[in-house]
Amino acid sequence: MQLVEGADTGLKVMEMSGIEAINSEIFRWINRPAGREPALDYIATFFAEGGLYILIVLLVLLWFAVDKERRNELLLATEASLSGLLLNFVITLFYFHPRPFMIGTGHLLIPHEAETSFPSDHVTVILSASVYLLLSGQWISLGMVLLVIAILTAWGRVYCGIHFPFDMLGSLAVSFIASLFIYITHPVIRPLNRKIIRLYDIIFGRFIS
Repeated sequence: MQLVEGADTGLKVMEMSGIEAINSEIFRWINRPAGREPALDYIATFFAEGGLYILIVLLVLLWFAVDKERRNELLLATEASLSGLLLNFVITLFYFHPRPFMIGTGHLLIPHEAETSFPSDHVTVILSASVYLLLSGQWISLGMVLLVIAILTAWGRVYCGIHFPFDMLGSLAVSFIASLFIYITHPVIRPLNRKIIRLYDIIFGRFIS
């Protein structure tokens, strides 16, 4: 892929390579109904904007409902998400990819800043938590629920014109790397998490017991 200056906008736009042509074609196929199918628009917008909040609310509610070992798993899943987010940030320092609306492609349902699209932070955060839980095998049911949320969020953000499909493949790769890192290092991280949980119990235990 090569970036060139747009004649009118001054924005950098893509010269289509074979991979970018496939990326754009898949995007147009997913995004085509946007603005013309109210029910799909509503569902896509809900998950595109709300998927991350669903994750946060779910983790917080589970925190109060489970025992200390499960809380450790929630912390490890959160740490996988944060690791994925950090890796995303590093990628943006070295690689820029415009969002569809920045090059005049597709129908935009949700206003968004004109910034790099690759990878998707929203999907990376959700998917990293999911992949870690599935890798560890300690909480498969929650991992599967988060995987469904991640898939719906990925679809929603492409449908709404915020991301290209290959941004989601980038998120998948980042999520796997971040989750694998937490999975490999969990023997070191778990004892630290137990101290965090113990400190939480000391500070807040009297208020919620």
